[in-house]
Amino acid sequence: MSGWFGDKRPLSAIEITHLFLNLQRNALGKAVMIGFSQVAQSKEVGKFMVRGKEIAFKHTEVFGSVLKDNDLPAPMSWDNEVTNSKIAPFSDKLMMFMTTALIGLSVGFYGTAMATSTRKDLSVHYVRLSAEIAKYAEDGATVMISNGWLEEPPLSEDRDKLANI
Repeated sequence: MSGWFGDKRPLSAIEITHLFLNLQRNALGKAVMIGFSQVAQSKEVGKFMVRGKEIAFKHTEVFGSVLKDNDLPAPMSWDNEVTNSKIAPFSDKLMMFMTTALIGLSVGFYGTAMATSTRKDLSVHYVRLSAEIAKYAEDGATVMISNGWLEEPPLSEDRDKLANI
């Protein structure tokens, strides 16, 4: 039951690497979400970006607390790098596409981190956080579909429908 109760073993180098990089990615993602929320033309997109900022903040807190609990430094945030501009350099469509693509990458990074970690407490964090961003990705797809920004990808042929029976 080690990792659930009592003392936990020290983090391995690979676990530290994944924690640090996932924290850093979320810190950057939070700054991007702050910027996107400021310049979004649609309220719906703006709210989606604010929610992303909150999720990224929560994830940085989780990863940072694990590092700090193991007497390791956590990187600083990038929030102070975001300007106060309200002029959109990108369309809402492009910002949504970029955000949902980054969410997909995050799920992959979390999966890799979970697969390479043998500490159960870390696996629990990655599973929980992956589920949260998967729901966020689904909500992003809904926003994109409702605005006509997401098309159905090419699909394989339905051989049963094509059969001459």
